[in-house]
Amino acid sequence: MIKLSEKKSLIDRFTEWLDENFGFTKTILRPAPEYSLRNPSYWLGAIAVIAFFTAGIAGIILLQYYEPHPDTAWESVSRIITEVPYGNLIRNIHIYSAFSMIFVTFLHFMRNYFVVAYRRPRELMWIVGMLMGLATLMMGFTGYLLPWYALSYAAVGFGITIIKHLPQPLSGFLEYVISGYGTDVELLRRFYAFHTVLLPAVIIILLAIKLHIFEVHGITEPLSKDIPEEEKKLIPWFPNIFLYFIILVCVYVASILTASIIYPFGIHEKYTPGVVTIPMPEWYFMWTYAIAKTEFIEVLGETGFKVFIATIVIITLIFIFLPFIDRWKDKHPSQRPFFIAIGVWITIQISLMTYLAWATAGSYIPSDTAALSIVIPTIIIFIAAYVYRLKLVKPPELVWEKFSKLKLTKPDKTSGNSRESVWAVIKFLLTTICAGLSFNIIYGSLNESLSFGWFILGLALLAFSTIESFKVIYVADLKIGNVGRRLRSFERWFGVG
Repeated sequence: MIKLSEKKSLIDRFTEWLDENFGFTKTILRPAPEYSLRNPSYWLGAIAVIAFFTAGIAGIILLQYYEPHPDTAWESVSRIITEVPYGNLIRNIHIYSAFSMIFVTFLHFMRNYFVVAYRRPRELMWIVGMLMGLATLMMGFTGYLLPWYALSYAAVGFGITIIKHLPQPLSGFLEYVISGYGTDVELLRRFYAFHTVLLPAVIIILLAIKLHIFEVHGITEPLSKDIPEEEKKLIPWFPNIFLYFIILVCVYVASILTASIIYPFGIHEKYTPGVVTIPMPEWYFMWTYAIAKTEFIEVLGETGFKVFIATIVIITLIFIFLPFIDRWKDKHPSQRPFFIAIGVWITIQISLMTYLAWATAGSYIPSDTAALSIVIPTIIIFIAAYVYRLKLVKPPELVWEKFSKLKLTKPDKTSGNSRESVWAVIKFLLTTICAGLSFNIIYGSLNESLSFGWFILGLALLAFSTIESFKVIYVADLKIGNVGRRLRSFERWFGVG
């Protein structure tokens, strides 16, 4: 007779049934150390992949209604917004997913730069990741033209102008590949093909290569040397990491849905041949536009534009082949102040140039403003790095270091009640249903099919479901001791310690 304490719960039996049928534990996916599940930065690449497939699914739905022709492209987008059921919501999900993919890809790139994730034997994985990042930017560039806005047409024209200034025969070849014989019909059809077929295929192939390399070498080791042994133990891919990934998917989709409902994108003016429009690239290319439209680049004319293009190309090549350029022995950020300073400088410069391009729309950026925005951050950042290198100052105690010093009550190691676990799962599912209902109410209110009172009710229901779901997760984590371990792991988020 089986003892009551040895009887498996319903969830355990369901998990075993899934594994028996699908063979999740027999895949090539390797287990991951426990510390990786406590550090969100390890999962930025996974979030970017989630964003890619979310945008792809929404994009496939939009393809059923989009017409890739200059005479009908804008009208088809307008019909998607006004006539297709939930068309505007799907369009916003596609746009927000694309934007988040680009943003998270940049965070992933900077994180791997700061923790030196490109050292041997991961040089090829870094290069593949850089190529994926460039393909992601090209996805944004080609997709920007498809609605056939006047703004997007002018921005693409600016991009083609950059290509024309590249050395021959590369310039002529790229211009033909992108725009064909120069007609609007040919340009839109080629961008449509790039955006929907070629670039997604390239990203998927590169993703497969990167996943293979990742599974061979595993997660990059943390910079900190004092990680407790209990956090180094390997966690099986199924069901632990699989469920962690499902949680990431749910949180990401919920965030995208919330943004798509509360802050929907409108439709811009249609491009009309012969009407001059000020080029305005999307936010992720705005910094390049800012550099190109500074006064000193304009004064230098053709030479200045070539210097601008050469600078962008050289910086890109340096980062692609960074594993073979960076030969500094120590990997810890505290021993690499100048490499850290370069990363901080790049981040600040991209942010400043993006702001300057937005603030000076329609006019050139004065040379003194551009010079000050480059010189002042450069002086401050690199002097700080030099002072730190000389050990003249001690870095301040960081927030996650303070959290790690909190004294926490030792968690109860006894196993939880099975009935309580089932009730927690039921409550979480109910709050998820409430969240979905609130999205529907808010969306209906914004489309004026429901009154303002319903809008307030939807917001209240969304707030309640969000708070209650986090409460369920927090209480469950508290019972098994995850809260204490997470607080203690804050100091290792960025390799401190």
